[in-house]
Amino acid sequence: MIYFTDQEIDQLITEDVQYVDLTTSLLRLENKPARMQISTREPAVVCCTEEVMKIFTRTGIQTTLFTPSGEYLEKDVKFLEGEGLSGTLLAISRTIDNILRYTSGVATRTRLLVEKAREVNKNVIIATTRKTIPNTRKMAIKAVKAGGAAIHRYGLSETILVHRDQYRLLGGLDKLAARLSERMAQTGGKSITVEVDTVEDALKIAESGIDVIQLDKFSITDIKKLSRELSKAGRKVKLAAAGNISIKNIQDYAASGADIIVTSWPYNGEPADMKISIQPIYDLY
Repeated sequence: MIYFTDQEIDQLITEDVQYVDLTTSLLRLENKPARMQISTREPAVVCCTEEVMKIFTRTGIQTTLFTPSGEYLEKDVKFLEGEGLSGTLLAISRTIDNILRYTSGVATRTRLLVEKAREVNKNVIIATTRKTIPNTRKMAIKAVKAGGAAIHRYGLSETILVHRDQYRLLGGLDKLAARLSERMAQTGGKSITVEVDTVEDALKIAESGIDVIQLDKFSITDIKKLSRELSKAGRKVKLAAAGNISIKNIQDYAASGADIIVTSWPYNGEPADMKISIQPIYDLY
């Protein structure tokens, strides 16, 4: 479960409703019994429906139809519905639309990527990066998981990933290997990943007993070469391919010998197309 606090939900609402909905107030439409219905305009993996239901609850709207995150729906399928006062539904409609469209777009692209990769390698791990829009990471994480992929790193406190800038500051890969050996007891059992630029550096750091080698912008040919070399040497270190991986080349990387594919591609694209309508439950005029 990805948990959004009441404070986070309130912040999402008040971002758009700082004081009052001037249009609704002008038209005196605050207190009409109404129903909001949300449906797909295209096939999509829906996401953050739980958060929409929480917005409903926080604003006095009763949920009358609910579909959980992660469900794949065809075009023109109604998946959420709520009933309450018209002014409230009008005030929260853009917030709801933004959340659903953004996260469902990410979830749908994630599903496409995972399915395409596993057509050629059913065991490959697809994992997304931390390169998210600021202040949206929790929603992005939920969307990726709804789409069936893994998270490469939730944050800096979760895993140990040594970038080249860090081992340059130490004096190079040899110094890094020595430092890791000294500090291994401080890892708390967490896996260690080291990023490299060349096959030679990958083979060198594989000797240090790390868990994963991250291959930054490696060609398919070099990944295959490295995989063969490590296999011959009996090394069990995993390979994570990263850099410029998208739906266009995912199958090539999935078949390259990489165990993990790290990508930001699901984050970048069009939001899912949704339809939100607000209608009177009965006519008071």
